[in-house]
Amino acid sequence: MNSNRLRTAYEARSTGTTAGPAFSSGQGPWLRTADGTAWFDGTSGSGAATLGHQHPAVVEAAAAQLTRLVHTGCKLNSDPRTRMVRRLGALSPYREPAVLPTVTGAEAVEAALKVARAATGHRSVVSFRHAYHGKTAGALALTWRAEFKQFSAGSPGPVFTAALPDPRRAYEDGPRPGVEASGGTAAFLADLTAALDEAELHGGVAAVVLEPIQVTEGMLTVAPALLDRIARAAHDRGALLVLDEIYTGLGRAGRMFTAELMAETPDLTLVGKTLGNGFPVSAVLGEQRVMDALPPGVQTSTYSGSPLCCAAASAVLDILVAQDVPARARILGQRLDDRLGKLAADHPWMTSVRTAGALAAFDCTRHGRPDPARAKAVIEAASQARLLLFGGGAEGATVKVVPPALLTEEELGFLLDGLTTAVSDADRRDADRRDADRRNVDRRDADRGGALR
Repeated sequence: MNSNRLRTAYEARSTGTTAGPAFSSGQGPWLRTADGTAWFDGTSGSGAATLGHQHPAVVEAAAAQLTRLVHTGCKLNSDPRTRMVRRLGALSPYREPAVLPTVTGAEAVEAALKVARAATGHRSVVSFRHAYHGKTAGALALTWRAEFKQFSAGSPGPVFTAALPDPRRAYEDGPRPGVEASGGTAAFLADLTAALDEAELHGGVAAVVLEPIQVTEGMLTVAPALLDRIARAAHDRGALLVLDEIYTGLGRAGRMFTAELMAETPDLTLVGKTLGNGFPVSAVLGEQRVMDALPPGVQTSTYSGSPLCCAAASAVLDILVAQDVPARARILGQRLDDRLGKLAADHPWMTSVRTAGALAAFDCTRHGRPDPARAKAVIEAASQARLLLFGGGAEGATVKVVPPALLTEEELGFLLDGLTTAVSDADRRDADRRDADRRNVDRRDADRGGALR
């Protein structure tokens, strides 16, 4: 290779490219470019920076650890690892908790499947429509969207899918959206039973895996009463209920764990994102008797239990308790719900406003149908106001609002005003476009009429 030849390197496009400019620094909800321009991060770094970017206590803990010990490998212990395991286990909903450290959310999903198969002796798994559990082979088998799977190997075990009720719409035999009815619940349970029956024919049911809020595909909430019904259905088949709280857990959705709202306790709970507040760390939680069904050495990963990441995670857990982050998230959710509800009243194309702690979303419609172009217009208008938002949803017509949970009144005001501006600007641009289209049609008609004469 000619070392004198100047080459330009590009990031592979498979990550979906990047949004916004290149950022150089961050603090709280703000990201700044090299020239100091501040952008409000309404994505929280894909939901991970629940405490805000560069939280001082987390940075301090990581910086102190950086000078002592960064890496041991997964088979050598460290003080920060022991501390995080004990702290996380104490906060968990389990009586005799065991913690399996992992690095990424997808790795936690894969580890949980191993635990479930070891604990039950079964092979098959049931997941749900609109699920997102990651993009490695095992996790991808549970992920709903087909286009993510086309270049991956086949499923490492049989996976069967049931169709959860969409909280934005009633089942055909139910009353109004978001309200359970005996008919709608019965229809869903019949579908779940069919999936469980199929799974039993293919090695028995090891696990039923779901997110309490399907964030990626549009912030779709599963009612706690329905989670309990699913848990009981899983247990009737000798399966484990695995609750994927990688996005929602540890305060993001207004509770430390969704198990607080349930009568049944999930057999396994997955956490990540908030746990590291930007550092790559995740974990599988459960009762020791269940977790230890997986033999030693079967689940290892070079960077799992990293001293650096565990030190950061312990600081995060301390802050979650000391500042009652779940309660702060619930208050933030109420403020977001109030403003988005008022905006929807003024802009009828905004539908199905939904909030859960520091998670919010709404859908964009045109003539009663999902309108991805309008959602894109809202996100672009927000970007013009230096507010970063992501879209998504099964139809691509959802606007998601995922700010850090710890905001000052001034920061919250910027977010709420930015949302108002983005919705109004998108509405105005849409009206301008329709007027331009109308003028073009009139001009073509006039030109055609002149040609005929």
